[in-house]
Amino acid sequence: MLLQDSLSRALVGYLTGTVSSYQRRVPNDPAQLRAALRPGDVILVEGDSRISQIIMYLTQSSWSHATMYIGDALLRWGGPEADRALDRYGAEAAHLLMESDLKEGVRVVPLDLYLDCNLRVCRPLGLRAGAMDRVMMEMLSHLGVRYDQRNIFDLARYLFPFHLVPRRFRPRSLYLGSSTSREVICSALIAKAFYRAGITIQPPLGEGGGPQARHPSYIMPRDFDLSANFQILKFQPQRPLLETPAAWDLT
Repeated sequence: MLLQDSLSRALVGYLTGTVSSYQRRVPNDPAQLRAALRPGDVILVEGDSRISQIIMYLTQSSWSHATMYIGDALLRWGGPEADRALDRYGAEAAHLLMESDLKEGVRVVPLDLYLDCNLRVCRPLGLRAGAMDRVMMEMLSHLGVRYDQRNIFDLARYLFPFHLVPRRFRPRSLYLGSSTSREVICSALIAKAFYRAGITIQPPLGEGGGPQARHPSYIMPRDFDLSANFQILKFQPQRPLLETPAAWDLT
């Protein structure tokens, strides 16, 4: 058991190590984000770790991770986790994200954690009255769930040279082995919460005699970006307007 734990820590440490080539393309304005975000917004992240690069390569996408903005939902939920968030984050506990992390499992983190990353905000559309409460309850009910050791060792197969895998088989390679990678990329946890509230991420499959929703384990971060049930919000830092040269007088 000690050997397994040591190997797990070493593997997780390697996979979560940052890459030096990462570039942030657009600066994020924390005040602007806090003012605009609503509970239930899905924030896609272009991560700067090795596992992020692997996921983006396999899914042919710019997004490696999905988090959900829950705002002050945990504080309203109450309990020991809310107390810990207040002790740890102070006023930022009213602006929390919820995610599934390779090291720590399902957890809450402050919005500031990803301000140095490239982000995209996806807002759910068409939620009925009370649906967001069901989404929040589903998410918070998973708080503190940890990874099975098999999931960590299963990640070792991502170190295989995937350029040798035919392109059409690369997405399927995410689901080989004793367990799945859905907890790593976190999008399945979020997809399941929206399914409970009647929001699908991708169009239903037509197999099996009728439309069937895609299983949450097959939902990738990019699927929120492409979904017709989510609106894409883009933020730009406030900049002064350029003065129009006299030669461009449009009056």
